[in-house]
Amino acid sequence: MVVFLLKRKRFIFSVLFMLTLLTASVIHNVVSHGKINQVMFQTDTKGNMLSAPPYPPFKVFLLGSDRNGYSLLDMMIEGAKYTIGITIVVTLCRMLLSLILSAFIYSLKPRIYNGLKVVFEPFSIVPQTIIAFFILKSVLWMSVDGFQHPFWQRALFETFILVIIAIPNLTIHLSNEMRIVEKEPFIEVSKTLGASKPYIFFKHIVPHLYEKWILLFGQQFIQSLQLLAHLGFMKLFFGGTFVSYGIYGDPPKSISYEWSGLIGDSLGYLFVQQWIILVPIGFFIITAICVASINDSIKTYFQKRDMIRYSKEEM
Repeated sequence: MVVFLLKRKRFIFSVLFMLTLLTASVIHNVVSHGKINQVMFQTDTKGNMLSAPPYPPFKVFLLGSDRNGYSLLDMMIEGAKYTIGITIVVTLCRMLLSLILSAFIYSLKPRIYNGLKVVFEPFSIVPQTIIAFFILKSVLWMSVDGFQHPFWQRALFETFILVIIAIPNLTIHLSNEMRIVEKEPFIEVSKTLGASKPYIFFKHIVPHLYEKWILLFGQQFIQSLQLLAHLGFMKLFFGGTFVSYGIYGDPPKSISYEWSGLIGDSLGYLFVQQWIILVPIGFFIITAICVASINDSIKTYFQKRDMIRYSKEEM
């Protein structure tokens, strides 16, 4: 599998792109303590002002600056550990918790199992964004007196909510797949021979479904990324939304430089100084494409491996 994937340029580019951003973000945070380069005004030798922010790309900074003269590239690098890193953590926790729960409930009696599906059904009807918004609003939105909790507590709580709201639907989805496999004839034979539930799960169900779980990880990653983006458009930024309550206060802004926060913070620049919003949107889109490419490469490997296996069996 590794050899096959390393031969695919899309896979290599996608992995390198995400790893490079994550590594650069961690290094930037350690070396520069998260400091973002800023140029307020450009002046000539006599002190006369030549230009003021926001600066377009390639003029002062590679990707330009925001309205306060802060480098957009530095912001992208600083926020990568939250956008990519937190999304990976959320996706891993979703998958692990859902797999554990589904392993316990897939073999329940139909009456009990159907009852659980009825309980979990509302989570499939109400959009996750709406649920997350109403839960997180009071925690992430800064009050007049400031934030009531430190950044790490707000970030941890948001991560917890992003994980939990997907558990019901994901658990039912995974348990349904397990129940389908459980109805296969070889499972019935295994039960007749006295196989225990743990043996059936690890020796029969897992080998039949682990490929789907790997691909599902990529899908959940993109879904988590979309959820962050939706919250960003609703002005709920990762780790908290800084709000200026002065008479001439600035619009709500992100304090973590997480990409969805930068997008939501820059919506007003969609028709003027477009690069301010297009840069974080571009990074967001490229990351989603990279994850989709990784998923597609793994799916292609599974398909080709199955084709080779079937051709050998026919021979």
